[in-house]
Amino acid sequence: MTAEIFQPYQEGIFQEGARHTYFLEYKLDFSKIDAVRQAIAKCLQSHPIDEVVIARYPKEALKVRTVVSFGKRAWKALASDSKMPKDLKDFETLSGQQGHTSPSTQRDVFLWLQADDFSVLYDQATWIQKQMKSVAELAFEQVGFNYYHSLDLIGFEDGTANPKTDELRVSAAVIPEGQPGAGGSLVLSQKWVHDMDTWSQVPLHCQEAIVGRTKRANEELEGEMMPDDSHVSRTDLKVDGVAMKIFRRSSAFGNLSEKGLMFLAFGCELRRFSTQLDSMFGLTEDGKIDQIIRYSKAVTGSYWFAPSKEDLAEVFETETF
Repeated sequence: MTAEIFQPYQEGIFQEGARHTYFLEYKLDFSKIDAVRQAIAKCLQSHPIDEVVIARYPKEALKVRTVVSFGKRAWKALASDSKMPKDLKDFETLSGQQGHTSPSTQRDVFLWLQADDFSVLYDQATWIQKQMKSVAELAFEQVGFNYYHSLDLIGFEDGTANPKTDELRVSAAVIPEGQPGAGGSLVLSQKWVHDMDTWSQVPLHCQEAIVGRTKRANEELEGEMMPDDSHVSRTDLKVDGVAMKIFRRSSAFGNLSEKGLMFLAFGCELRRFSTQLDSMFGLTEDGKIDQIIRYSKAVTGSYWFAPSKEDLAEVFETETF
């Protein structure tokens, strides 16, 4: 039997396919930092499950994957300087070309939950809120779902350009050994609200030019067919010969009055996010914007750090993730 290889990162970052997701962001009461530490340790545990539920549901359906991340101020208060990634900072509002903006709504703690059954996901979110309410303010919550196997509501697959192998995924998303915060990931979260009424009036061939992919076959446009202001062109970038690859884990969300994409991405360095955002909002030499932002508006924005399992175990004295 082959020995299991220890993976330092939080497994939920790479475990795809969950049908339901829950996003929770908290503003901490820093005067209660010791109580905060205890509360977060409990949040990393599974909520108590009723015996009737256990008897009724298969064990696998009761599983919730939780990934916890921290803003710079919170992680500095909770952990030692040696565990602080060198480039972690608060998200700053981007004021782009043609009046397009990406606002900062930076908070302190971000918990991202994934499950195949919404009942258990809801119970876990309720459990987390019970632990956190005395030490933090719930500043943001959003439920997401897997729309037709990873489609965005605009009808195109999200995350197509993700690295395809485990090695490439880890290389793109995890801080390498020898650096502060090694084994953890930098995180970008944004809520994008789509103008679906306007988007639905755009002809198919124009939608494909805006995204840079065909809708049905999900194939990247080639040559002169690829506009330089398509979403693919504005985000498939290199800096000094290094591809700015990230690992995307976004979820659709929606009701009858608001719908869009909870954009979530993991990277080994912050510039992989900032480079793409600058390019999307026209903050580069050519001044061109990503045409997709004509149909979708960013309404939140935060940078986070998702520590390694080892760092979480040390800071919160727990081994449950």
